[in-house]
Order: sequence, then structure tokens, then C-alpha cells
Amino acid sequence: MARERVSQSEEWQAWAQRYDIDGGVRTFESGLTLKVFLGAIFVGLLMMPGSIYLSWVSGGTGASAAPWVAVILFTELARRSFATVRRQELYMLLGLTGMAVGSGNNYRSFIWYGYFINTPQAASYEIADKIPWWIAPARDSIAIAERSLLHWDWKWPIIIFLFMRVLSEMRNLGAGYFLFRLTADLERLPFPMAPIAAQGATALAETTGRSETWRWRVFSIGSMAGLIWGFIYIGVPSLTGVMMSEPIQILKIPFIDFTPSIEGFAPTGVFALATDFGQMLPGFVMPFPVIMTQFVAAIFSQFILNPQILYRFEILHQWRPGLDNRGTGLFNFLDFWFSFGLGKSFSFAFVGLAASLPMLMKFRSARQKGIGQRGSLQPPPGRGDFPLWLMAGLWVVGMGTYVWFVHKFMVPNFPLSFLLGFAFIYTPLNSYITARTFGVLGRDLFEIPYLHEMTFILSKYEEIDIWFVHLPDEDYGRGTQGWREIELTGTTFTSMVAARLLLTPILLVSSIVVMHFLWKIAPVPSSQYPFIQTWWPINVTQECLRITALRDGNSQMLQALRGDYVMAGLTVSLAIYGLLWVVKMPSMWYYGFVGGIGGDPGMMMPMVLGAVIGRFYMIKRYGLKRWYMFNPVLAAGFFCGVGLVGMGTVAIALVSKSVIVKPF
Repeated sequence: MARERVSQSEEWQAWAQRYDIDGGVRTFESGLTLKVFLGAIFVGLLMMPGSIYLSWVSGGTGASAAPWVAVILFTELARRSFATVRRQELYMLLGLTGMAVGSGNNYRSFIWYGYFINTPQAASYEIADKIPWWIAPARDSIAIAERSLLHWDWKWPIIIFLFMRVLSEMRNLGAGYFLFRLTADLERLPFPMAPIAAQGATALAETTGRSETWRWRVFSIGSMAGLIWGFIYIGVPSLTGVMMSEPIQILKIPFIDFTPSIEGFAPTGVFALATDFGQMLPGFVMPFPVIMTQFVAAIFSQFILNPQILYRFEILHQWRPGLDNRGTGLFNFLDFWFSFGLGKSFSFAFVGLAASLPMLMKFRSARQKGIGQRGSLQPPPGRGDFPLWLMAGLWVVGMGTYVWFVHKFMVPNFPLSFLLGFAFIYTPLNSYITARTFGVLGRDLFEIPYLHEMTFILSKYEEIDIWFVHLPDEDYGRGTQGWREIELTGTTFTSMVAARLLLTPILLVSSIVVMHFLWKIAPVPSSQYPFIQTWWPINVTQECLRITALRDGNSQMLQALRGDYVMAGLTVSLAIYGLLWVVKMPSMWYYGFVGGIGGDPGMMMPMVLGAVIGRFYMIKRYGLKRWYMFNPVLAAGFFCGVGLVGMGTVAIALVSKSVIVKPF
């Protein structure tokens, strides 16, 4: 029997329906209430110092764990008060608490440059006296000597930062919403990772009601698994690191490197087994064809393509025996995969545009299609949508003002054409590609490394100040998943936007106060912050090398860019899509194959294991429909359990660091 050809939109919509437990039918309610807003501020500000401290001490962050801790505290208070909590409120609390905790690093760059400007490396590379006034005060400033962010010398960097933050909020809100309407409503992409947060909030909301459903039971199972795994993977190393000079790792973090072991039969191949088996949970959620084709392509790349073809023909020529995963990967990247990867990334753009153009050409009919139907630009009633022209205008104004300010006051001699090209050509294209890959794969695949360096070479601009400017090469595609989560929880868009507008000014003030006091406790870097003390001196050297790399006219990045390899990546990727289209195979195979080419199969093993268990055991035991209802809730519970362990170990570490032992 001949295989029937299915369009991309129909294919992805079929998968999206598996994750939408409510069947696409929901009522929308506001999640913004006074108790939620105050709870987010209280818990977020309480955990913000711990999150910053964790990142400075061990390089980890509590930003992902804190929201679940906040939600659990909130639900327990509600239960003991005999009050019910709606899932819209809990999801709002999740988002606002994460926003509050994550805002702690708003002013991190100020402390970084306060350290950078007085390092011997900055002086020897003749950079220290060329730091722009809008980045940091002079190196002999009292504000830096006294380690104070509240000193008057920081006025211009802080004022400009706040102005840029307002423009950034405008751009992210407008572009993120516009891309969501395009990819989720019109193109009907599934966004497979979005239901995790949505169903987690739903499960916890049910615990405050009179009866608990299957969601809470599944969520509890996932939470217990997360607690056990979090203790093994995070708790033991963190707690032993407090008591011992060398922490105990039951499993080597973040991977076990087998690359030197396979060089005998697969030279230039890489294989590093990821030890974070929490990645099995995304394997439960992601589409099975995407994961398996990605894994097969990665195995082919590392055991056949790299050693038997690219190495034998001396395309991969910098590799030497004995190199580990990082060294082998770096040389392979510079020799071939940097350029080839650019080509295959551009293929995602072409395929995405090819799939979208028929729908965009039928824009009028899409607008007139039934209200609330997927594949339509008519939003469902009560969702709190905004006019598309308004959000597009918000982005245009925010981006246009940003380009004008940068060109007028920060780098007036830098060619305006490059700024405009980044802002209005590269950024929309890059954001659209990322939005599609998040809608299909749940992650980003499109990235052009060393883009700034190549731009500065082409512009022939020699001043150092351009290295400190945030060029308008932005990516709003990641934000589309957040809008999908809001929709799945039945939370109105207007309530989430209002909450962000109310919370942002509070966080901008509170985060600078928190960062100021942490800087006052001890110099950064110092022995009080071992992760910073280890990496910042190295990062300073790398930053100096990066900034001065173009002074002598040589650039390793430019030399690594090969036009023929870029075209090879584009041609091969499009050929794979064309072949699959001819034989009427699902487009998921294309995203999997192309996404996995050049990848490390060892890093994919946990996700593959989860996909295999889900496909060949869980579905047989529970049935397809029930399993796809269970796995987002199970994943949410697991991440909640891991988050609880993470925040608990941070609290113990903070207390231990606060104890001062004095002799009698």
C-alpha cells in the first residue's frame, strides 16, 4: 500500500494533540492575584541570594529549582488554610518566582568589569584604559576600591542598563508573542517540552481541592524519583564538598569520557557518556522518531563519517592521539563541523520557510478560519490576545530605538549598515528558526559561532569599544515556548504581561541591593567563591585574547570558515529532506537526522534510554493515550524533586559558610 503524504502542519498537529491533555478545550482565567504576587516577591527575593551564591561557589544555579519550592510552600499553606488554589495561580507563581530568582544576575557584569578593569591581563593587553564609560567607572574609582554598586560612580552604567532593559522588554514581548502566534497557532507545532510546567502546576493545584486525581499520584512518583536522583547526583557532591577538600562524586559530573578509548578504531570520533540520567524524562516527552533518528545520525557521524571519511581524506587534520572529548571536539569543530553546521542550520530556515509560505500566502483565509482552531490566526475566546500589528510595532519601536541609541551615543563610528542588518534581517530569521526548533525539538539548533568576530573583520572597525556593545543579534524564539505553557494552563496572556510589568521594577531595585551586599561580603573573585576564583582569571585572559585577536590581522575563526563546507552542509541537509519527502516519510526524520549529524551519541544516551522505555514498555503497559497523559506530569514531578534537593544543599552550604570558628 502506498504511503499517504501528510503535510508538516498535519503531522505536527497530530503529535501536539498527544500532549494536550485537555484536548484543546479550556477556559482561560487570570492567574494574577494579590497573594500570588506577594508570594512570588517574598519567595523570589528570599531565594535570590542563594541562587547567586550557588552560581559563584559551584557554578550551578537555583533559578530552576526555586519556583517548584515556592509552589510547594504555597500549596501547603493553602491546604492548611482550607483554601483552594487554581492552576492559573500556581503557574503564575512558577513564572514570577523564576523571574525573581533569575534576576539576581542582572548586575553581574558590573562586578565582572569591576574586576576585569584592574587585572594584570587587561593592563598588559592595553585594554584597561579603553573600557567605555558606559560599561564601568575608571579603574581607580572609589566605587571599585570599596566594592560598592551603590556608589555615584556607577550612575551612567546603571542608567544606560535600565534604559536598555526597557527596550529589551519591549522587543522580547512583541517578537516572542508574534512568533508564538505564527508557530503555535498558524503552523500548529507541538512544543513537546511545554506541557511539563503546565501539567506540573495542574497536578499541584489539585492537591488543594477536595479530591486528588491521577495527576497528583503521578507527580508524587516523579518527585520521589527526583529526590533520590538529586541526592545521588547533586546532594552527595555538594554536601561532601562542604566537609571535605575534595567532593565525592558517585557518578562523574557531567560525563564519563570514552573518547580516548575509541580512538584505536574511530580516530577523531567522540563519545562522552552523559551521567545526568534525569535527561531520561525529556526522552519520555519528545517525539520518538526525532530522538532515534538523531541518535542514529550521531553514531554514524562519530564512528563512520569522522574516522573513515573525513579523517582519511585529511579534512579533520588537527586531531592527535590522546585528545579527550573537549580537545577532539574543538579540533573537529574548527576543521569541518563549524562550517558544515552553519550549512545545516540554514537548511532549517529554508525548510521552515517552505513549510510556512503556503500558510502565509493564505493569510486572509487563515484569519477567517473558525475562531480558536489550530491552523488559524483567530485566537480562542478569552485567551487575552493582543493585535498582531501592535506587538509587531512594539518590536519595531524597541529595536529601532536601540539601534539609534547605540549608533548615536555608544559606537558612532561603527557602520550603521551592520547594526541594521543584525536588527532587521538576521534577528528575525534567527528567531524564527529557533522558534521552529523549539516547537519541534524542544531546544535550539541554530547558532553561528564567532558571528561578532566575523562582523568586526568585515566592518574593518578597529576600536575596542565595539566589543562591549550588545549587538542587536537577538533570539526571541526561545520565548515562544513560554507562551505555549501559558496557553496550556488556561492562564490569560494579559495577566502574565501585567504581572511582569508590575514585578520588573521591584526586581531591578532589589537585585542591585542583593548583588551589592554579596560583593561587600568578600572580593569577587576570592576564596569565598571558589568557582569564580577558579574560572574568572582564565576568563579574563580569554576575553583579552578575544578582544585583541584582530589587531594583527589574523583570526582563527575566519580561517575556520570554509564556504565549500557550508554549502556541503546546506546541500546534504536539503538532500536528506528531499529524499524523505519523495518517499513520503515524516518530516520528523529530517529534523532528527540533520540535528544529530555531528553530535555526540554518548550525550544522547539518557534521552534515548527514556524514549525506548517509554515506547516499548510504558505504552504497552498503560496504553498510548494514558502514557502521553502521564509523562509530562511525571517529568514535572521529577524536576521538582531535584529542585528541592538542590535548594536544600544550597541552604546547608550557606549556613556552613556563615559560621566563623574562633579560638577561646
